[in-house]
Amino acid sequence: MIAKSGMPVHSIGLMSGTSADGVDGVVLKIHDSQFTLVDSESLPYSATLRQSVRETCAQKIKHRSEAKALENQLNKLFIEVAMRLVDRISPIPVCVVGCHGQTVHHSPDSNPPFTVQLADGAAIAGRTGIPAVTDFRSQDIAAGGQGAPLAPGFHMATFHSPDEHRAVINIGGIANITILPKEADGDVVGFDIGPGNCLMDNWCLRHFSSPFDAEGRIAESGAAQLDLLGILLDDAYFSKPHPKSTGIELFNLEWLDVKLREWKNISDLNAQDVLATLSALTAHTICETVNRIRPKIGSVFICGGGAMNIGLMRQIRANCRATVLHTATLGFGPAWVEAAAFAWMAYQTTLGIPSTIPSVTGAKYPCIAGVINTP
Repeated sequence: MIAKSGMPVHSIGLMSGTSADGVDGVVLKIHDSQFTLVDSESLPYSATLRQSVRETCAQKIKHRSEAKALENQLNKLFIEVAMRLVDRISPIPVCVVGCHGQTVHHSPDSNPPFTVQLADGAAIAGRTGIPAVTDFRSQDIAAGGQGAPLAPGFHMATFHSPDEHRAVINIGGIANITILPKEADGDVVGFDIGPGNCLMDNWCLRHFSSPFDAEGRIAESGAAQLDLLGILLDDAYFSKPHPKSTGIELFNLEWLDVKLREWKNISDLNAQDVLATLSALTAHTICETVNRIRPKIGSVFICGGGAMNIGLMRQIRANCRATVLHTATLGFGPAWVEAAAFAWMAYQTTLGIPSTIPSVTGAKYPCIAGVINTP
């Protein structure tokens, strides 16, 4: 799963994750099996847009047409990020734009299974004049897979080492892991671990009027409650075997409120202690996952917004039985790995090369991910 030999090409990747906080974009230079970040750009969501995304997620829509007005707003940001990158690297041509879109519902285990990411690929292609690949998850779901995680193929192509077993963990709204065997022909495994930042972010918004806990300082002002942590961990998802994926359809404030009522009267809660416990939940599930992997993981590379949470990273480093580093040590800043993955996948799609991994998603076969929209 590498690009074909020849001259270097440049691909743009656009990503908005389950944190629903903005659009990240990168230009990825692809030359044979070498991948280099050339440029990056990020645009935050306004508070109003973020709230609209949250409300749409709560409606559990089953088709993009049910949220077309919101998709149009998001598309303006996707196009703006793409055009900024195109202009900055001009006159170097861009061969494709890969836009993951904004996930507003993901139910791979429902009957029928479905997933919805808001992005109008035809409009992106039309405005940029560049082929655009969107709807990356549907093909895998149609093949019986989870449609997630999708980044492990890029992780294997970029971060594999013949010297050690590695793990790449993206801490976005949801935390997911890719396990990279040192054997080039070994099975790559990946799955969603559980909550990353989503519960912490929503709790901060509710109690501290902040969209997130900058550097984990608020959480560190509280004390994790071990009995509450035990209640949170008593969810069937954590013991479910992989392949598996999840999202804010499960891990949301409604889920948390139910757990809090099992613990004590909500009116008596200390908001800082709850946030500290949510941080401990993310750290515990990540470390427990890494520590039980056999053969033993040598190094763990963290990316995503959670990599910037100093308090969370401190807990992970203290409890992971592996060396814990940022992906920046491998040449990719933590904020840009996911966008780079979709730049890579989009290029794979233009070549007709599958980029999904059945041992990760559970699909019957590898899939060519996404739909190509031409200008």
